[in-house]
Amino acid sequence: MADRQRAPLIVGTGIAGLYIAIRARELGLKPTLVTKARLEESNTRYAQGGIAAAIGPDDSVQRHLRDTVRAGAGLVDRAAARVLTWEAPARIADLVRLGVPFDTIDGQIQLGREAAHSRARILHAGGDATGYSIEESLRQRVLEMGIEARERTILREIRPRSSGPPETIVSAADGSGVETLDPRPLVLATGGAGSLYRQSTNPSVTTGDGVAVAFRAGAIVSDLEFFQFHPTVFYRPGAPRFLITEALRGEGAVLRNVEGARFLPSIHPDGELAPRDVVSRAIAAEIQRTGHPCVYLDATEIPRDRIVTRFPSVCRFLATFGLDPARDRIPVAPVAHYMIGGVSTDTDGRTSLSGIYA
Repeated sequence: MADRQRAPLIVGTGIAGLYIAIRARELGLKPTLVTKARLEESNTRYAQGGIAAAIGPDDSVQRHLRDTVRAGAGLVDRAAARVLTWEAPARIADLVRLGVPFDTIDGQIQLGREAAHSRARILHAGGDATGYSIEESLRQRVLEMGIEARERTILREIRPRSSGPPETIVSAADGSGVETLDPRPLVLATGGAGSLYRQSTNPSVTTGDGVAVAFRAGAIVSDLEFFQFHPTVFYRPGAPRFLITEALRGEGAVLRNVEGARFLPSIHPDGELAPRDVVSRAIAAEIQRTGHPCVYLDATEIPRDRIVTRFPSVCRFLATFGLDPARDRIPVAPVAHYMIGGVSTDTDGRTSLSGIYA
């Protein structure tokens, strides 16, 4: 029984799933990762923007907490927000220890500013390849530690018991090879459901399976009506929905309508660095008012060398369409990005079902 209790099953291999597996192994447990695609395929891999933590000399966790609550328009679980903001510096230290190569200046982690943050507290890695850098660093550590990872394995069903972790049914992607597993405990790190939308920044694997399976098993879910739309996603008919990172606006890029006029300063005091929901709604209103299918991100006032250094992925992508962000305005429009709701938990990750964490 002792061995069985030391074998958590972690479904999902983004930053959350990989980090949990690594920490479990460091604590002497025997974790197994399950993913319906390849080990490295997740939303994390495609994230350009960075991670927020109050580690700057002019910042504080109290200020970070205030910014977080303000950005959520008050619709925030304050206890969870407090854990998020107060523990962020320690989690950054963990990621550094695990090999994540955050960008530095003169030996110090470089901090940028993005929407809704009153201080520069955004850490990046590889310029605008933060998610990829984190995913690869953690994936490599998982492989080095010999953690079992079952790829192309689908979570099919959770069967709760009166006490203890549930039976967990998995199969191959085609439905064959159905297995009943006995996790100790089960951890859901399955991410969002952006692919339910026709236009999304998410990879095709983000279909909300974990939330759906947990809900059918009787888990309490909440806030499923909330979905964040990223304001600045490349717009061109037939082109991939490539995210143009918010960090460009943090460096000084502005949004203009088809008439060439800025419109955010009259809507919010933070202008282009207003919370994403404010910016997305403002863009949608301009699109409706003008009848033009997009607005334009203007980064032409940012020095070229800074753009090339800080945003190599964006530059490479735009070059395939003959665009240079140091010269050309970038056509953008809002697209589905983050699923905000999901399986309800306490601040320790416990769900309403025994033996299941999320």
